[in-house]
Amino acid sequence: MIPIDSISSNLSGMQAPLTMRNFQPEIDRPNAIREAGLSAGGSQVAGPDPFGSMMKKFVNDVDGKMKTAATEKSRILSGESTNLHQAMIASQESSVSFTLMVELRNKLVESYQELMRAQV
Repeated sequence: MIPIDSISSNLSGMQAPLTMRNFQPEIDRPNAIREAGLSAGGSQVAGPDPFGSMMKKFVNDVDGKMKTAATEKSRILSGESTNLHQAMIASQESSVSFTLMVELRNKLVESYQELMRAQV
């Protein structure tokens, strides 16, 4: 077991831990939190936000599946196509994709609300 007095002597040369209190005077300045994160060892990604671009692609894919399902449905109803199986598969794919997107949105909103409830 390490004696407590030796721990305090080892910590004397260390910097204060990164906490919200350390950044409090800087929060009002624009980009202060981002700069603080970069100085703390974070990295900045060049270009667009990877999470945002992933979500945009996901929403566009769901939209594409919904449009495909609507097109297949209209082709069946107009008599252009007799491939009912393909129309039903496209309809179910769009339904499942949309449900997944709604559940993902709900989880993101729930996570955001949980972060807002956190005490600093």
